[in-house]
Amino acid sequence: MSDVISFADAKLRQGDHMVRGTAADGMIRAIALTARQTVQTAHANHNTSPLVSAALGRLMMGGLMMGALFKSPDELITLEVRGDGPIGGLTVTANNQGQVKGFANHPNVWLPLNEKGKLDVGSGLGQGTLTVIRDTPGVMPYSSQTELVSGEIGDDLAAHFQLSDQIPTSVGVGVLVDTDTSIRQAGGFIVQLMPGYEPFLIDELERNLADVTSVTDMLERGMSPTGILTHILRDLDYQELEVMPAEFHCGCNTERASRAMLALGEEELRDMIAKGEPAEVHCHFCGRTHLLQPEELEDLLA
Repeated sequence: MSDVISFADAKLRQGDHMVRGTAADGMIRAIALTARQTVQTAHANHNTSPLVSAALGRLMMGGLMMGALFKSPDELITLEVRGDGPIGGLTVTANNQGQVKGFANHPNVWLPLNEKGKLDVGSGLGQGTLTVIRDTPGVMPYSSQTELVSGEIGDDLAAHFQLSDQIPTSVGVGVLVDTDTSIRQAGGFIVQLMPGYEPFLIDELERNLADVTSVTDMLERGMSPTGILTHILRDLDYQELEVMPAEFHCGCNTERASRAMLALGEEELRDMIAKGEPAEVHCHFCGRTHLLQPEELEDLLA
């Protein structure tokens, strides 16, 4: 059985994946991921500019990692960023199975690089809010909202954990866009101190994080998610617990598109049928357009 598990893990590690682990006798929990193809799929679906690829990719990876920390297999997390910058907003939904989807209000925004020569995600989003919605079947959705700290996503997610959940957290998310606007690297990490942690761990983690320039730098140097966590949690007895897949997955289909059309009401549907033209239902998350023929609309009213 151990050989089967190792082969399965090896296959997972060949593509986009997450690694979850613990350190310091359970007082630290951590997760890291690599998600180049996941962010590339979002870029291809929405034709995002490099700036928006970075913004949306960072939030998608944050959603993936947060979703993976949940216990319920049916729980969903939605992250909504709303800002006064030209991007306008971002929406991401993820589950704890390693699936994520997302879109930007304005996907084609271009801005000059910031003073560090990096994509200026903070200016693209501007001032605004981050809303985190946790949705568990059978339970009323729980929502919390915090002000954006920098608009750079990582800082904002860390602030959410601290202010809403009172969990000291370090978050790093990064997207490196190539010269042809494709995604060269994408990855991230979340490291949290759990209730009852020893105060000295703060100093230990700050020391270890001090030489972390960026997630994409670590990925460019060939580090895997395991390597990233091993580096950040060195000398803290890091133990890997689980390897999980990561992917862009929407799940929209013609059946769901049909249910969306029912919301228009019988009168409008009959008007569309009388015109004899197919109805279009556009999915914001994946960019697909579902066509419903007049006879399919008639079936909805049967």
